[in-house]
Amino acid sequence: MSYDDASHATQERNAREALLCARLNLRGARRLLHKGAQRRGIAALYDSVLFGMQYYVTRHDDCADIDIADATGLFHLLTRLGIFEDPLAFNRLSLTVELALWQEAVSLDTHAILEEVEEILTRLGVITFQKSTLLKKSKISH
Repeated sequence: MSYDDASHATQERNAREALLCARLNLRGARRLLHKGAQRRGIAALYDSVLFGMQYYVTRHDDCADIDIADATGLFHLLTRLGIFEDPLAFNRLSLTVELALWQEAVSLDTHAILEEVEEILTRLGVITFQKSTLLKKSKISH
């Protein structure tokens, strides 16, 4: 086995781990938000996005030199690459997490936050595009 083969196998394993963590955090966040545990649910959504960005980077060779420890920098780089349209989406999510964690009685629109995170994760390839999501947003279906 050459060094490149070992490196590729490690990269594939890291991608699978990041994908699994992103999906598990999303599933846990949905469950927590449904139970009314806003703080923990929002934190799990944030973690899901972080793992989703790591998943995207590990799958694409053109992103090999990106520092995955800098979440904000990583998001902005992915925005410049055209993955995300809204350069402020991650800033909003980070602010929401801070509000949820540091302020006791904060009221958040968790449904809207979940939808935005699901859109981010769809763009990263963590979850697949669902036609039902489009129908929910369509005024014709109501």
